[in-house]
Amino acid sequence: MFTKIRNRLTLLFSICMMLFLLLFIVTSYFLLSLAVYQDSKTMVQSVIAHEWEDHRGDIKRPPLHEQAEKDTEHNQHDEAFYYIVGRNGQVIDGHESFPELRAAILERVKGWNPRPGETRTEIFYIQNHKPVRLMLAGQMFDEKKSNIQTIYAGIDITQQHDALERIMVIQVAAAVVFLVLSSVLAYYMANRAMRPIMRSFARQREFVADASHELRTPLSVLHSSIEVVESEEEERLSEFSRQILHDAKDEVQMMTSLVGDLLTLARADSGVLEVNRQSFDLVDLSHQLARTFQPVLAQRNQSFTLHVPETLPVYADAERIKQLLYILLENAGKYTPDGGCITLEIGMERKGKEEHIRLAVQDTGIGIPPEQQARIFGRFYRIDKGRSRQMGGTGLGLAIAEWIVQAHGGTIHLQSTVGVGSTFTVLLPTTIDKAKRNEL
Repeated sequence: MFTKIRNRLTLLFSICMMLFLLLFIVTSYFLLSLAVYQDSKTMVQSVIAHEWEDHRGDIKRPPLHEQAEKDTEHNQHDEAFYYIVGRNGQVIDGHESFPELRAAILERVKGWNPRPGETRTEIFYIQNHKPVRLMLAGQMFDEKKSNIQTIYAGIDITQQHDALERIMVIQVAAAVVFLVLSSVLAYYMANRAMRPIMRSFARQREFVADASHELRTPLSVLHSSIEVVESEEEERLSEFSRQILHDAKDEVQMMTSLVGDLLTLARADSGVLEVNRQSFDLVDLSHQLARTFQPVLAQRNQSFTLHVPETLPVYADAERIKQLLYILLENAGKYTPDGGCITLEIGMERKGKEEHIRLAVQDTGIGIPPEQQARIFGRFYRIDKGRSRQMGGTGLGLAIAEWIVQAHGGTIHLQSTVGVGSTFTVLLPTTIDKAKRNEL
């Protein structure tokens, strides 16, 4: 129990830390990218503004390819470039960083009528298929007399983009390291926080075990004393006195059963209670239980049906399996109205690649509401406390049944519909080796 709680606390803290790191990475990357791209956008817009001021007049220039080599500005180390495109679609002036990309760039911006402040990012490939990421902007001329139609400018942001990607990789790697370290720290802190609770639970468990053990003797003496009084003084007692003794005897029996259940669970929690496995025939055990329960169920006009194979050898604790079936059958009988039906079915069931022993107890009782089914195996939990008290229930039977199943490496499930009935299904390992592995 404490291991599950500790693991859940560790997992919860790790998930919170992971979400925090993820939020930090996304936020920091977004803000950094926004700042970098905003600077690049400002730079390319400044190039547009500068060239627009320089070429506002009516410029009559030949296309760029007809100009002298000295008039063609080219600097391969300059990040910014621009092209001035005439109304005939020819480049009449420019400054370029990637002459080999001129045709590709002009093809990309062909037909693009940029709005003021608008930018776009394009990826081009030069020699050796090396990607170049460019941020492009443009400004259209309004003067009808000017032979200039549009100024296109761009800036190489490849280095900025690569730097952002490296930062992202570094952040993710650092986040993984911090997540591992925080998980280790969370496990340590959860374990430290659980220690006082574990000590308190251990003291409570010891108290329950000691108190249950000490109460067994006086309860036995009290029960014997009541029986002696009933047998020797019955004729001298009034009807009222006999009824009081009868009620006291019932209460003592209930307390004895409660103390026994508490002692069983306390020993199970402390690991003192062992499972004594042995080979036996589960079918013979089921017939023995059927003979025990049929007279009791007949008094309530309840029918009992048993579905079992001819033989089914198992390797388990015979007394605990008998106690398990007794609890489930007794529970079914208590919550099934007169005239109802109770069925015990034993057989084999394949689950995945493995076969399991299947024990199913079905009744046509009052059923269990869906919101209460998850708590049905809790200690002292009873759906109808008044009804359980009237029938002698303590709320510990199903908790003991769950422990017996888990001690054998099995599982127990409940299917129930209000007003229709309930089915408790138990799956146990089939072979000796599997049972021993689950026990270890």
